[in-house]
Amino acid sequence: MALSVNATNVNRGTGLTGKVHVKSPSQNGNGCLKPEGNDPRLRTIRCLEEAGFKKTCRKGETLFLEGAAARGLYLISSGRAKVSICSADGRKIIMRIAGRESILGLYAALTGRDYEATAEMLEAGVVVFVPRRNLLELVARHPWFGRSLVDVFSHHFSELVEHARMTMLSESALERLARLILKWGSDFGERSSAGVRVEILLTQEEIAQIIGASRETVTRLISSLKRKEIIGVSKDAMIIRNSDALALLAQPS
Repeated sequence: MALSVNATNVNRGTGLTGKVHVKSPSQNGNGCLKPEGNDPRLRTIRCLEEAGFKKTCRKGETLFLEGAAARGLYLISSGRAKVSICSADGRKIIMRIAGRESILGLYAALTGRDYEATAEMLEAGVVVFVPRRNLLELVARHPWFGRSLVDVFSHHFSELVEHARMTMLSESALERLARLILKWGSDFGERSSAGVRVEILLTQEEIAQIIGASRETVTRLISSLKRKEIIGVSKDAMIIRNSDALALLAQPS
């Protein structure tokens, strides 16, 4: 029998509401018992999918709020989300853009502490919510699963270091912007005859929140890159036309 959970109670302070039915990993753990080839990452994803429930989310929907009680983790099945933190004076910093198969809220879900950031969908997509109870049961029942979460933590730490390097060690806003565009091209870009196409999901204000600059500075830098034909910008996409030139701009001054 599936474990019945009222999501309004288990997910207070988030955008997921309504009554749902959550599978118990002890009852439905085939994905944890049957390896997906030799890829432990895929095996981990299958475990989480079976231990939680899926929900279609709209663009702009909040998954969880900074400071809210942690009820579980979130696995993005499709779409992308932004993860941000906010200072006491209201200044916001976007820490990362999470895409398909990204795991959000893991630290809070494991420790039971409040969420340390806010996660919001940048586009419509599907997420899997895994209640903390189910997550802890998976860790207890499958030692390999707990070890795989260490790899997830390591990846998150590397992303934080890279973000710190970009925002704190880069001397110019141009360098930080160039690094960000190159990362987007690597993570989400699609190659075409015109270059590498990256769908634009953030406003210029949000881009400024990532690189630690003003919106006016971002506007000026993007216009400069367009004039030099390093990038092209349309209504919903950015084209990296000259990756080599962009890579040079991303190098430390």
